[in-house]
Amino acid sequence: MNGEIFILGGITFIVAFTLFKVSAFILFKHELEAGKKVLWSHLFKVFFTDLLILILGVLGTGILFMTLLKIAHG
Repeated sequence: MNGEIFILGGITFIVAFTLFKVSAFILFKHELEAGKKVLWSHLFKVFFTDLLILILGVLGTGILFMTLLKIAHG
């Protein structure tokens, strides 16, 4: 039960973050169509920042869901 709740917390964060990244990608696509220059170094920084946010977010949300479960069930 505990493992499933942790996984549910992680999946919840991944879905929310993915929706955020889709909107950011749409904005980035409009910038590309406008002829703005793309710097690969900037894209790598964004990638590693997103990766760090995903790792910490999944762990944090999973821990939060586990804590709420333990508080709710004593």
